[in-house]
Amino acid sequence: MTTSTRRLAALLTMIVALLAACTGVEPTPGSTTGASGSSSATTTTSRSPFEPTTTPTPPDTSIPLLAYRASDEIGLVEGTTVVASVKGSFDPSNDLITTEDDRFVFARTSDGLLATLEVATGKGDTREVPVGPNVGTAGGSAILWWEQPNRLMRLDLADPASQPEVQQVVDLPPVAGVRPGDPRLLIARGGTAVVARTEAPPSPFGGPDTLYAIRGPGAPVPLGQVDANSPVSVARLSPDGAQLSYALYRATDNACGTAAVVTSDADGAQETFDVAGPDADAGSRITKLWWPATGAPKLSLTTWTCGRPQTYPPVVWQVSGDQIAQTDPPTSALQTAEVAPGQRALILPSTAAPGEPAGVLVVEDSSRRISVKGLEQGAVDAIAVIPPSP
Repeated sequence: MTTSTRRLAALLTMIVALLAACTGVEPTPGSTTGASGSSSATTTTSRSPFEPTTTPTPPDTSIPLLAYRASDEIGLVEGTTVVASVKGSFDPSNDLITTEDDRFVFARTSDGLLATLEVATGKGDTREVPVGPNVGTAGGSAILWWEQPNRLMRLDLADPASQPEVQQVVDLPPVAGVRPGDPRLLIARGGTAVVARTEAPPSPFGGPDTLYAIRGPGAPVPLGQVDANSPVSVARLSPDGAQLSYALYRATDNACGTAAVVTSDADGAQETFDVAGPDADAGSRITKLWWPATGAPKLSLTTWTCGRPQTYPPVVWQVSGDQIAQTDPPTSALQTAEVAPGQRALILPSTAAPGEPAGVLVVEDSSRRISVKGLEQGAVDAIAVIPPSP
């Protein structure tokens, strides 16, 4: 057992004790708690101030804004108020939701089209442009996706008349003795795209994947075969595209397995942190992974007891150097984001379904947690901070 594994095993035993301290929004009298609740914070609910047919007031871009993707819309939050949104149907995913220049919020709709929201004006649109199942960014206001069998497609959101164009034809190396699976895009950001492909006889759970990094017109850089029997589905690149972090899930059967997180640099050198508790009957899965504008990647880890329906609320961890540990202060959330000094946004899991990848969006200011978008308004699965305009 590695030092990292021993440290993680000890820390993981603290999760249950910490949950009561870091889950939930507490309601004021007469309000409704939207997530696993405790009883100390004040909760109010803000709603979108306009109907979809009205013209929104442009958001105040001189202050940090919060972008989000929910099951029924993508939107922008100013303070604790939704100030702009685009209605639609959106599935939870690992996709990024803001362009690299922070000019647009975007998301793939459930039927494969593209919803966009311009930050400066608050104006939204759903474009009749079919995009791939995973969408990343390609510098500026551009987005990127994979089109079979071997094309990276690009679309510039800054031009409302733009159409998808081929950014690059990618020829992955042939595989001897086996027909590989179809390549798929995991993540694209900062000039790097990461593609996964199954190149060995698959396990009953669909893996293992082999990863490639694509940087510019050169040949794809092999990152090796991942150490898991399930496909990789959760990954993030650093803002400059130079480092990759991705989650592994090692299934033991259809209902249980254990998680690990891998960090990889530009040369493909990797380090794996096993998230293994002391109980062999404990299951674990990384629900979300995100990389803030500064600092190390963070993740939310969900745990459960194998063979039992109970799932514990996810706890936030951070990768740093040669270790992984719970954040300080300990936090139970699907995702967190530092909006401004002393203020952060959190996606809190549903009390009824803590293992689901979407929940309640709240803004935490000092000791207060203010509900921005509750489950009854559409569960939120992703957030991103948009810094003030220069």
